[in-house]
Amino acid sequence: MKICHASILVVLSLFAAHSTRAADWEIVASANAGRQANSLSSVAAVADNDVWAVGWAFNAQLNAYRTVTEHWNGTRWSLVRSPNATNGYNLLNGIGAVAANDVWAVGQAAIGSTYSTMIQHWNGTSWNIVSSPNVPGFSNILQAISVVSANDIWAVGYSQDTNFNTFTLTLHWNGTTWSIVPSPTVDHDILFGVDAIATNDVWAVGRSRPGGSGEDRTLTMHWNGANWNVVPSPNGSVNDNDLFGVAMVASNDVWAVGNDGSLATLSIHWAGASCSVVPTPIVDPNTTNQVLVGIVALSSDDIWTAG
Repeated sequence: MKICHASILVVLSLFAAHSTRAADWEIVASANAGRQANSLSSVAAVADNDVWAVGWAFNAQLNAYRTVTEHWNGTRWSLVRSPNATNGYNLLNGIGAVAANDVWAVGQAAIGSTYSTMIQHWNGTSWNIVSSPNVPGFSNILQAISVVSANDIWAVGYSQDTNFNTFTLTLHWNGTTWSIVPSPTVDHDILFGVDAIATNDVWAVGRSRPGGSGEDRTLTMHWNGANWNVVPSPNGSVNDNDLFGVAMVASNDVWAVGNDGSLATLSIHWAGASCSVVPTPIVDPNTTNQVLVGIVALSSDDIWTAG
């Protein structure tokens, strides 16, 4: 579970021709839910004047993190009330938008010492919790969501047993209900990101941890319309390698980003037959915790990633 985020935001273009755009970035003021810790974890846009961001904020009275949803109306960000499933920790990790009145957010809610999946839906008027399944007897956490259509939505994350073994978790919305779709597990796995462009073309990324205590290895999976399959993916080094975000341009043009140890960012590319590491710049060789967590692909030569 990602609670802490780097205090420095770095935005990179994977192609030098667009790198000058970084000068146009500016900080836009956003609302906070109280004076305690506030964090936004994901953003989705319906239009220039209709953008949503989700995360969590610490509630001192409950001594727990609570859901946060914010909306951009083209002029400013404002807090929008969102429900919590329990009195414990409730966090929103991912968001995806179908339309102005059809937006989904995913995360988890604490029940005692375990977590259950939490999915919320915006109907144009209010956020409401939608029933979502869990692996019985396990903690269940959703990290990301991706939309194909109003009746074809994927959410990914992981389940964890009482011995702290983790397993991939993939949920699907068919327009009526959410259901767990079986997904392969390699070794102590977590899925952090997902992107879908068609009913039979979905990618999910994360990490495996051999033996539960070894160095993290990249994990990539593909949905072909019938099954999830692990796709072999490279690692930048023998250090921890994790993938946090994935973006699809086309079936033969898929990008995923993360970290290679604590000193280097990581980018891998699927060209239709195999995945390969694509070099990314080191922002500062003296800085640790260099990691890319988000990515968006506008075209084959216009891809942005941040961390």
